[in-house]
Amino acid sequence: MDPVAELFPRSGEIAAAMIARCATEIPAYRLLPATVLEGDLVANAAAVFELFLTTVAEDRRPTPEELAVPIAWGAERARDGLPLDAVLKIYPLAASVAWEMVDGDRLALGARMLDFLGEVMPRVAEAYLRERDDLDWEHREDRQNLAASLLAGRPVRRRELADGYDVVVFHLPALPASGGSRAATDLFRAVRSDLDGQPGVLVTFKGDGGVLLVPSTASAASATEVAARVDRVCGRRCTAAASRAETHAGIPAAHSEAVEILALAENLRRPPRLYRLADLAIEYQLARPGPAREALALVLAPLEDHPHLIDALRAFVTSGYNRGEAATALNIHRNTLTYRLGRVQLITGYDATRPADARHLAAAMTAYDIVRQNG
Repeated sequence: MDPVAELFPRSGEIAAAMIARCATEIPAYRLLPATVLEGDLVANAAAVFELFLTTVAEDRRPTPEELAVPIAWGAERARDGLPLDAVLKIYPLAASVAWEMVDGDRLALGARMLDFLGEVMPRVAEAYLRERDDLDWEHREDRQNLAASLLAGRPVRRRELADGYDVVVFHLPALPASGGSRAATDLFRAVRSDLDGQPGVLVTFKGDGGVLLVPSTASAASATEVAARVDRVCGRRCTAAASRAETHAGIPAAHSEAVEILALAENLRRPPRLYRLADLAIEYQLARPGPAREALALVLAPLEDHPHLIDALRAFVTSGYNRGEAATALNIHRNTLTYRLGRVQLITGYDATRPADARHLAAAMTAYDIVRQNG
């Protein structure tokens, strides 16, 4: 079978496999947000692979105009803080993935792949080095390596480091699908560029979120101020969590705690803001399995066949027990909300308008959401 005819319809699938393999085998790519890896980089890989297939089908070399875009994409990895060896290694690794997925004439395709890589890789390296010269690249790479070492618990002796840090984790806000993968990459770079200008703040990215190490000294910007900068760059509030590490040795544990707080805030659909353990202490405790959590979750079990009643209770609790705000949030009349809360009392035995019962129902709602989230 003609390999080009076989591979062209599968370019998206093959590109996704290429990037997944690169993220597994090249550690530097795991520091990019998932939105960049799964969006922009997959789209880039698919376009480069389709260009290669086009040149094979037409039996020609790529033109300088055709090479300009993939070369520019390669240079952009300098702005992402990736080292040159990681940028270049992706090309032969991606080629090997494509090679493994070919069912047709591999030998002829392999020779053309080598020719294509010979055209692209030197130009990518040249553009990358030119781009890096325009950036404070060594400073960025140094700070990223420092952050990675501290988060991994490796000892670091640097005079400019603070004794303690607030570990802040956050997720970039979801972007409209119409923005495409490029929008996510641009937002990631804008956030990184802004944070690079913050004295003493170390930044890296893990998966689909960012990790900041903010010095816990009086002279430095606070974690709240740094998180607010991220919000301003994004144009909306992000959900973030922070935990204090008094020493370098405490940073890995603080990072784990912040990650857990962030997941809890998101799973419980809390409003976007910066959370610390004290803000979600009850929820954090209820997240631990135990008979109390199961008993609380069972309070709302009779409402499972009445999702509109659960929504009414959730809106009432979230609004601070304000009937008007809750009714507006649900887009229903206030009297309708009162009726639904009455039904909740009838079914569960707890009156959401009485302080003692309201506290019990709020805890039950948290336990119910956590149990459902955990399956």
